[in-house]
Amino acid sequence: MKKKKTMKQKIVFYVMSVSISLGILLTITMIVNSFVSTSSILSDNLQTMAKTSSQNISSNLHLLTDRMANLALESELLEDSLNTGKKQEILDERKTRIEFVWLAVYDLEGQKLYGDDLAPDSITDKKYYTYLTNTSNISIGEPYYSDNVWQLSVGAPLSREGECFAYLIGSYKYDLLNDVLSNINIGINGSAYIINEEGTIIADKDLTNMEKHPNVYELYGSKKNNAIFDAMIHFQTGSEIMNLQHKKHYVAYSPVAGTNWALIIDAPRSDFMKSLVISVILCILLASALLVAARFFTALAAEKISDSLSLSTKRLTALAEGNLKDEVILAQTEDEAEILTNALSKTINNIDSYIDNLKTSLGYLSEGDYSQDIPNTFIGDFAAIKEALTSITESLNHTMHQINDASAAVNQNSSEVSGYAKRLYDGSVEQSSALDRLDKSIHIITQKIRLINESATQVKLYTSGAEDRISQGKQQMDSMLGTMNNIYSNMQEIIKISQLIDDISSQTSLLALNASIEAARAGESGRGFAIVAQQIGVLADQTADALKQTGDIILQANLSIDEGLATAKATAESFQEINKTTDEFKGISSQIEQIATEQQNTVGLVSKEIRTVLDIAHTNQQLAAEADKTAAHSLLQSQELEQVVASVKLKEEL
Repeated sequence: MKKKKTMKQKIVFYVMSVSISLGILLTITMIVNSFVSTSSILSDNLQTMAKTSSQNISSNLHLLTDRMANLALESELLEDSLNTGKKQEILDERKTRIEFVWLAVYDLEGQKLYGDDLAPDSITDKKYYTYLTNTSNISIGEPYYSDNVWQLSVGAPLSREGECFAYLIGSYKYDLLNDVLSNINIGINGSAYIINEEGTIIADKDLTNMEKHPNVYELYGSKKNNAIFDAMIHFQTGSEIMNLQHKKHYVAYSPVAGTNWALIIDAPRSDFMKSLVISVILCILLASALLVAARFFTALAAEKISDSLSLSTKRLTALAEGNLKDEVILAQTEDEAEILTNALSKTINNIDSYIDNLKTSLGYLSEGDYSQDIPNTFIGDFAAIKEALTSITESLNHTMHQINDASAAVNQNSSEVSGYAKRLYDGSVEQSSALDRLDKSIHIITQKIRLINESATQVKLYTSGAEDRISQGKQQMDSMLGTMNNIYSNMQEIIKISQLIDDISSQTSLLALNASIEAARAGESGRGFAIVAQQIGVLADQTADALKQTGDIILQANLSIDEGLATAKATAESFQEINKTTDEFKGISSQIEQIATEQQNTVGLVSKEIRTVLDIAHTNQQLAAEADKTAAHSLLQSQELEQVVASVKLKEEL
């Protein structure tokens, strides 16, 4: 048997269940809210940082382009009268002042005219050369590695009287751009890099990555990622959570003004979630500690409540077992438990008093004293007990008075019953004689009905035989009708075929006539064909004659089949009428047999009932004899009953 939980266990269970449920719900809410808030805040911050960083990069690049623009406006470089050596000196002086890696001038075909020895002889393979030729404006080249240093080239057109005649190209160290990328620190493993319009990474704070020239479409290609990369290279700004190499990353991007580049800042999600997870774990541990403390204090409170109620519980258990004598220990808790024990003590005292009163009242009744009054000490719903005892006493008093009156009446009636019993005996003898005569008559009627039943059975047997023969004839007639219908259907098909052959014969005859006409037109060459056409016509006429004779025969056969089919149908209908009449005669025979059987059964039941009544009459005859003896004995018992009632103490009836 399963052990029941105590009140203390129930209180602890319900309180802890609610506490744990609330703790789990609040923890889950906090975790979800923390992750959502963190993701939203990081995405917004990264987007802002990407915008700011791209503006810084753009400002630095503008600084480089401004320097090149100012240098391209110097008159010495634009003067056609100055020789190349003088211009080379100017470039050398500007190189030391602005700290170029190299500085050179190229013609419109991209070949070097003069400049630093480190400058390449041709720039036709550089992207910025294409931009210069297409726009005739300042252009910035992508970072590249040369002469053991990463460089960034800027080109500006040299114009005289509004017409470009050469290109001034200066190469800066990559450090200026790398400083901005290096100052972008997001998380432990965060990175910042720049891609061109093809998605190739052209700038990274980690220089080793730049040597590989990776493409973001190849590194992190997927349908969703490619759509985001397309937005980057189309000069859009935004932030997303992307799956890069099977890890979630926060990614923000922004275009670099004045270039075809886009700045990308990404940070692994795990860098920011570690601290969040640690915070969540600490919250869970703190909640667990609070739940343990709540369990301890709840158990203490439950124990106090349980101890207060245990006094009442033990006494109620004893009361349920019939113990009314032990005193109730009163709780001194000044709460519901104290009220409960006081009420329990009062209840037990009242019940004990009621039981004593019941014992006294029932003792009087058991001694035959119905004159005592019931004590008026019952209160509340227990007053019903007093009313019940009073009702019982009054009912017994009334009953005993009625018995007293009845005993005198029984004494008087007993003598009258004796006379009636004698008359009953005489009537029973006469009834028995009449029933014997009726039983003999019923026996004769039963024999006659049996003969009628046997005759009806014979008629039914003859009718069944006739019905079988008629059914066989009907089946054969139905078969013949089916055969006649098939013959009729086949004859209709033959008629259709004959008509078809007749049509063919007519067409053949017409064809022979046409052939004769055509042969006559052909003259001597068509004579042989005319003979063939003549024979075909003869054959068509013979076929028509044969078909006419066949048609007459088929028509006569069809009429005969129609007459036979009508006769067969009439015969089948006659068989159906005979079969119907036979069924009706068979039903009448069955009804006669059933009526005879029912009459026989009814007469049998009547005979059985007469025998039963005869037995009852004989029994009544014997009972009538015993009735006189019983009446005398009843008279004696009524006298004894009168003496018993006289010994009982009764109240006077109002």
